[in-house]
Amino acid sequence: MVLLVAAVTEELGELQGAPLGVGPVVAAARMATLLEQRRPEAVVMIGTAGAYTGGGLAVGQAIAARRCGLSHGVAAMGLGYVPRPPETVECAPELLDRVPDLTRADVLTVGAVTTDSVLAGRLSDGWQVEHMETFGAACACAQVGVPFMAVLGIANDVGPEAHSQWLVNRTIAQDVARAAVAAWI
Repeated sequence: MVLLVAAVTEELGELQGAPLGVGPVVAAARMATLLEQRRPEAVVMIGTAGAYTGGGLAVGQAIAARRCGLSHGVAAMGLGYVPRPPETVECAPELLDRVPDLTRADVLTVGAVTTDSVLAGRLSDGWQVEHMETFGAACACAQVGVPFMAVLGIANDVGPEAHSQWLVNRTIAQDVARAAVAAWI
């Protein structure tokens, strides 16, 4: 069984799945509980995300996460450090093969939507997409050996206009992510 998850039920739409909650810690905790309760063969996360400048991604496009990482804005700005940052999580190739037409992108999880252009520039080094829950869910799956993949619809550019763009574009972003997953589930 493939378990579909999303941060909130609105992102799932008509698809059967489970909400994880908003933010990396909440998503990781809920994902761990769902893995224990449901014991899925694989997990696919769907949702909306922001695109970093220079990544070549457009609002309204669906992407498949190739790898997932975590960053703390204070460390990216040089205002703090993370003594042992977690390793990135690679998404399952066998799941990525199910969405061959989607662009592969590297997804960075942060604790809050980035609205500062300087911070966005620093976070974007090596990453194309920002999403708040992907790493938490991916990390929980990796801990128990359950294949994971995320399909995200781009709703906004990361930076000062992120929230207002997301409000305008979230429906189309949710729709393209769901459609990409629904085609093979």
